[in-house]
Amino acid sequence: MPKKKFMFTESADLANFNYKGIYVSLTIDTRKWTVTKRDEAGHPEEHDQFQELPIVLRVTKDSKRQYLQVGEKCTWNEWMEMCKHEQSTRVRSDSERRAELKKHLANIKPLIYEMADAGVFSLDRIKDRYKGLVDDTGVTIYSIWDEYIQGKKNEEEFGTARVGRDIRNRFIKDNGSEVKFSDINFDFVQNWVKKMQDAELSTTYIGINLRTFRTIVNIAIRRGHVKGNTEEMFKDSGYNQMESRKDKFMAVEVFRQLYEFWEKGEAKDENGKELFIPRDKNALFRDLGLFLFMYFANGQNLADTLRLEYDNWYFSSQGKQLRFQRHKTKRRNKNSSEVIFPITSEVKKILDRHANEPKLGQRVFPILSKSKTPEQELWVIQRYNKYIRKHMAKVAELLKLERIPTSTWARHSFATNLNNAGVPREYIKSSMAHSTNNDVTSKYIGAYPLPKMQEYNSYLLKIPQTVTSTEDLLKILKNMSEEERAELMAEASK
Repeated sequence: MPKKKFMFTESADLANFNYKGIYVSLTIDTRKWTVTKRDEAGHPEEHDQFQELPIVLRVTKDSKRQYLQVGEKCTWNEWMEMCKHEQSTRVRSDSERRAELKKHLANIKPLIYEMADAGVFSLDRIKDRYKGLVDDTGVTIYSIWDEYIQGKKNEEEFGTARVGRDIRNRFIKDNGSEVKFSDINFDFVQNWVKKMQDAELSTTYIGINLRTFRTIVNIAIRRGHVKGNTEEMFKDSGYNQMESRKDKFMAVEVFRQLYEFWEKGEAKDENGKELFIPRDKNALFRDLGLFLFMYFANGQNLADTLRLEYDNWYFSSQGKQLRFQRHKTKRRNKNSSEVIFPITSEVKKILDRHANEPKLGQRVFPILSKSKTPEQELWVIQRYNKYIRKHMAKVAELLKLERIPTSTWARHSFATNLNNAGVPREYIKSSMAHSTNNDVTSKYIGAYPLPKMQEYNSYLLKIPQTVTSTEDLLKILKNMSEEERAELMAEASK
């Protein structure tokens, strides 16, 4: 049998990667390679060795393939030589070209990851996305969006990056992956609003989507890809509208009920039988404790609670106060994002039950390790938000509450209940890092002394009582502990 002059293998990849069953390789497209000689069985024996073939990204999913041309060609022999050199540690003359070619694989990787994670991947969709319907500069509204998302990741604003990615996926779902710069105008925005309204999305969610899209369009306008201005383009779209959150709070009486249930630490049926196995019971009371802590600790959000540390302020105040920077706003204004809150008796009980032992630099709660990356932190925070929602639903059912609160209700309830108790608005603002006072003195002097903090925050579990008669005074004294009455008498005798 004559010796073959040619050996063909389709798997001549320069580089490749695999993600969630999607295999992508940088290879050469041999589908239309000219055959110059076949054997007796009709199989290719020789090909045109001088024919230039397209270099492609071959995307494979469920045994089906999509070929995406990268805009370059080479002969089979040249390609095989580059593949051989890729496996060598020696510096070759084609090293620079191989590095440039591999950039095409690196560029498609985030698209594959994001589409696969969002559950919207298909071979046709990746073809449209990669092809991009570009203008003469090779830029699309999608590539600008990707650049924006990557920029947020580089700035370690992973929450904003994830929101940007999710909204981009929503944009593709509603408008497809073939939107051109010339399509973007007032009518386009209005049509998207109608699609989202028809899908019964909330006013707040529609507003968030439009605000992010407006940011992307502004970038495109600044670079000269889109004509017009977003003030006119987004007029009457509702991009700046949000639903009122005034009803997302619970009264003091409900928080007292929740706290007493947590303090007791029991969940039994009418026959005294435990309703949960120990592991589930511990998780339920831990998450209820976190929810209550967020409420008592000046209406924190969960991200700040899980990142809270025992810092110098805690030890300087002899364990009577904690301090943190609001993660959401500290990049915008570090001074006004600082919050100092008192460790009330309720907060101390929660810390005693669920927190780490105080140690300088250690996080207060043993949930979010400091060794985690910012992206991993975000994942943990989102996971615990889900846990709290799930466990608060169970608590609401056990206590027969009319509504099921989520972790965001802690912040709204803190502000509403103190406001209703007549606490000065300035205290509420500074306690929630809403103050805009940046004078130098405020960096050294606390806005409110600890006794005032303790007094105001005590109204989170009790309604202030007014004294108009001796009977009112006796009622108040009866509700005080012996220690509180002794302190009051000592103060009165001064």
